[in-house]
Amino acid sequence: MTIGILGGGQLGYMLALAGYPLDFHFRFLDPSPQAPVGRVASRVTAEYTDFEALEKFAHGLALVTYEFENVPVEALRFLQKLVPVYPSAQALETAQDRRSEKLLFQKLGIPTTKFAIINSAGELQQTVKKIGLPAI
Repeated sequence: MTIGILGGGQLGYMLALAGYPLDFHFRFLDPSPQAPVGRVASRVTAEYTDFEALEKFAHGLALVTYEFENVPVEALRFLQKLVPVYPSAQALETAQDRRSEKLLFQKLGIPTTKFAIINSAGELQQTVKKIGLPAI
């Protein structure tokens, strides 16, 4: 089975090393020609939003995942039309918005650190004052 991974940094590198003994194969897509995974796996060098490159990248893959949460959501939306993507584009979109992420965790009963939702500089000033921090 060949797994596609968006991002070619240290996490992807470690994922490939852990997967090889399980007989998994990997193909990475990363914008950097110096991405570390190039030493241990096939790497496509292209922007995450290069849909032509993404289409070629996806050919023959069993599934696609990503190694970090800053991959553009539109790349996953495009890829999920071609191959299964895990976690989903919706999961990535939620993870990229800390407000949505924290509220989802609360809804699911997953503990989080204390947080405040701040929508403006004025709300930030009020919250800082309320909790007794020095003014910013």
